[in-house]
Amino acid sequence: MFLRPTIKNTTTRFNTTLCRHYSSSHTNGGGSFYYRYGTPLVKCTVLASATTMGYQLLWQHLEYQEYRDESEHQINELENRIKSLEENGNK
Repeated sequence: MFLRPTIKNTTTRFNTTLCRHYSSSHTNGGGSFYYRYGTPLVKCTVLASATTMGYQLLWQHLEYQEYRDESEHQINELENRIKSLEENGNK
């Protein structure tokens, strides 16, 4: 915080007041929208995009694993059917 001396009347006594520069803007409107809110919006956008991509990759991995398991199950069923047909054909 900055201390700013102020003169009261014509005496030599100084009254110190606190000047909080961070609490209010001294410029007209406080700058552009991007200057004020750009960094938080960019951070939020990047975080949301990264989270979405992470979930998408996880979902894709799980979908492929499910597809692979179902394919292996179907292959096993067909192999068992072929074996049973071969056994019945040899009898």
